[in-house]
Amino acid sequence: MIQYRMHKPHGVLAQFVRFFWSLEAQVGALDPFIHRALPDNCVELIFYCKGGFSISSLDGDEGRTFASGVFGQAQKFRQFKAKRDFSLFGVYLYPYTLKILFNLPANDVSNEMVKSETLWGIKGKILEEQIMLAKTAEQRVQIVSNFFLERVRAIQRHDQTFMLQIKSVVDNNNLLSIASFAHDCNLSRRQFERKFNDFSGLSPKDFFSIVRFKNVLREIDQIRKPLAQIAIDNGYYDQSHLTNEFKKFSGYSPREYFTNYAGGIEDRVSRDFIG
Repeated sequence: MIQYRMHKPHGVLAQFVRFFWSLEAQVGALDPFIHRALPDNCVELIFYCKGGFSISSLDGDEGRTFASGVFGQAQKFRQFKAKRDFSLFGVYLYPYTLKILFNLPANDVSNEMVKSETLWGIKGKILEEQIMLAKTAEQRVQIVSNFFLERVRAIQRHDQTFMLQIKSVVDNNNLLSIASFAHDCNLSRRQFERKFNDFSGLSPKDFFSIVRFKNVLREIDQIRKPLAQIAIDNGYYDQSHLTNEFKKFSGYSPREYFTNYAGGIEDRVSRDFIG
């Protein structure tokens, strides 16, 4: 049995948190839960309230999950496997949240897994303990909301325009020209690329490659257009270019994805068909 729920943030917090989520499952060693997490240009704070996962990627075994911490922006897929019942609580953050609220450059956590205590010291440990002791997802939402709102009240409104530009890209998966983005922010190309990396954790080129990949996932799942047309519509040179990048990001060919994930793969309850 698998239960997955999403919870929306309220007020000013919605500028920093895309959504909260909770996932619980009953599994066994003979029928493990295996999930493939695809590349993402956002950051995720996750609490493993019960159980844990082994992690692997194309680089090999990456150990086991922490009790709580951040998964930074990812340019590779990872496979998570659980052989026992588990309960997770997650906070899906905009890529600039750590920079704006905690003055932590986003590229410091890109492709990394960092414990809460490493990021925030004793406050991170206390947050972890509070989440573990909470009885419901609603209580956990309130605890994390208070943790972030304390920082929201302390920050100044500098870089608001730049932050909202990135938020718009993430919310709508807009595939923008890097030159036009830099121009809209009134920055030189070099200034823009340095600031973008600081706020998003990725270079503009890598960030928009993931945006393009996400658009392809949605189109394959919802629109059912020929792959060659999807490639053209999303800025790839040709179908071969799309196929190669899709394989690099997901480990699947587009045909494998289409055949096995007709109902979508973006949610956290999808089981990987490759064990």
